[in-house]
Amino acid sequence: MRTGRSIHTQTVETIAGWIINGRFPVGENLPIEPAICAELAVSRTVVREAIKTLVAKGLVSTGPRIGTKVLPQSCWNLFDARVIEWRLECGVDAAFVKDLMELRLAIEPAAARLAARREPAAERELVRDLYRRMEQAAASQTFREDHMEADLAFHVGILRATGNQFFLSLVPLISSVLRVSFRLSTGSLEAVEQALPVHRAVAEAIAAGDGDRAARHLTQMIEHAREEIEAVAFPRPAVLPAS
Repeated sequence: MRTGRSIHTQTVETIAGWIINGRFPVGENLPIEPAICAELAVSRTVVREAIKTLVAKGLVSTGPRIGTKVLPQSCWNLFDARVIEWRLECGVDAAFVKDLMELRLAIEPAAARLAARREPAAERELVRDLYRRMEQAAASQTFREDHMEADLAFHVGILRATGNQFFLSLVPLISSVLRVSFRLSTGSLEAVEQALPVHRAVAEAIAAGDGDRAARHLTQMIEHAREEIEAVAFPRPAVLPAS
C-alpha cells in the first residue's frame, strides 16, 4: 500500500483496484473478510468500512448470506471523482477517452454559449481574466502545475459564468474529468503555447456575447485535446516503407 494516506483510504483504493483491474470478475464475490484482512494486514473494522465506501460508489453490493458481490460498470458511480481517479490509475483504454471527450463536448460548448449570454457584461469579463491567468502561468518557472490549475480554473469559470444552478452542480464532475484529460495529455510547454490562442478566442467570444463563436472554439479545443491524448496514450505503430 502507498504511504502518506490513511489506512482506510489505502484499503479502499486497493480493493477498488482489484475490481477495476478484473482480479474479481463481475458477479463474483470478493474474498471473505479474514482473507482480505490477512492479505492487506488490516483489521476487520477497516475492511468493513472500506466495503461500505465501495458499496456507496456502486462497485460492490452486500447482503446477508450473499457476501460482497462485484457489480458491473453500469452500476458504478462514474461521476464520482474517486471512481474516475481509480480508473485512471488502473489504466484507461480508447473507449474511456472517447466517452470522456463526448461528455465534455456535450457540456462545455453549451456552457460557453450560455455564459456568453450572461448579463451584466462584467460577469463575462471574468472568463477573460481567467485566460490572462493562463498566460501568466505558461510563463512561470513552474508552468506545469501553475498552468494546469489555471486551465482548470478557466473551464470551471465558464460553467460558473452561466449562472445556471445545474451547470454549477457539474463543477466537481468537470473538474475531475479535466484533471484526467490534463494527465493524459503531454503537458509540454509547446502544447500549452499552442492551446493558448483557442482559449483566448473562447474568452473573447464570451466577453463579446457571441455564444455561437464561443461554443465553436470550445468544440475545436476539445477535439484538439482528444487528438493529442490519443496520440500520446495510444500511438499508432510506425508504418515501415515498402521494400
